[in-house]
Amino acid sequence: MSAENAAAVAPLAAGTTDIRTVRILRYALGSTLAMAVAMGFDWQLSFLTPVLVVSFLGSPAPRPAIKGLVTFVLIIAVACTVGLAVGLLLVPYPVVYLLVLGLLLFQLFHAKTRGAPPLLITWMLIAVLLIPILASLSSALAVVVAGYMIFGSAVAVGIVWLAHIAIPDAPQSAAAAPSAPQEDSLSPEYGFYRALLGTAVVFPVAALFFAYQNASSLIILIFIAILTLQPSLSAGYKAGMALIVGNLIGGIASMIVYDLLVVAPHFGFLVLMTLLAALLFGAGLFSSSRWAPLFGMAFSTLLLIIGSTTSSYGDASDKATTRVIQITVAVIYAVVAHNVLLKLFPRSES
Repeated sequence: MSAENAAAVAPLAAGTTDIRTVRILRYALGSTLAMAVAMGFDWQLSFLTPVLVVSFLGSPAPRPAIKGLVTFVLIIAVACTVGLAVGLLLVPYPVVYLLVLGLLLFQLFHAKTRGAPPLLITWMLIAVLLIPILASLSSALAVVVAGYMIFGSAVAVGIVWLAHIAIPDAPQSAAAAPSAPQEDSLSPEYGFYRALLGTAVVFPVAALFFAYQNASSLIILIFIAILTLQPSLSAGYKAGMALIVGNLIGGIASMIVYDLLVVAPHFGFLVLMTLLAALLFGAGLFSSSRWAPLFGMAFSTLLLIIGSTTSSYGDASDKATTRVIQITVAVIYAVVAHNVLLKLFPRSES
């Protein structure tokens, strides 16, 4: 390589390194701050807030606009209101409730196939699945959870904004940064098929939880809803195995962190462990490796497990190993059910 070419390449390489470093540090700052706020104030379902934050910050997209963040919270509020209305009005009529739930699930999955943001659809799914089941146990609990889901989403987007303000992209890198990746809109026929497929995977589990009114293992339902939106599920068992591996990595890491927290059960130590884990997983996520997405998936799993086991609203006897087993069951079910349905009812996109 000539001296001129080397001189031209050097700034580009340095810029790439700087962009990556900025993203890793912002990812670590945002996730650590979210975990500190969520566990410090410890409201209902507070452990979902850090997961939402890393979902935003795990993208190479530039700082989101305030209007977009406010709109996100407002749509979550509408979804929670719908979930609450369905739970309070229709739960006493199980057949009607299940029919409406199936229709809502189909509409949400169909919206995703038409290009709706996956992150937004994920949280709307959680709202319409979780709140009615809680309403079958206690209407007061459902109202509280709906309110806290809206509050948690507002806290999350506030932390995302602060993280971008504290560690901004350089002007040139912000201008060159790609927008958040979104799944392309599918053809109407294939989109309808994919929406039916997603509904067929999630609906039986939701109906089972509703029938048995089981709130202790709702994390399984939440995780199945999250995984069903993963585009890689339709790529066969090999891609599904990657999802299993990514979540197992996060599960093993969470058990290590949990055992350390048992030895040193201090809030400051939890914050430091979150920061260390965020730096390690963030370095893998923002790398050029083909396995990079697994690091983001693993860290989200770690936050979900640690948050749900250390929250005062969780079952004190529900250790990290139990959560890992529950999440593993959810992942295996989502992968197997999706691929079985693809085999039984194959259809190619035209």
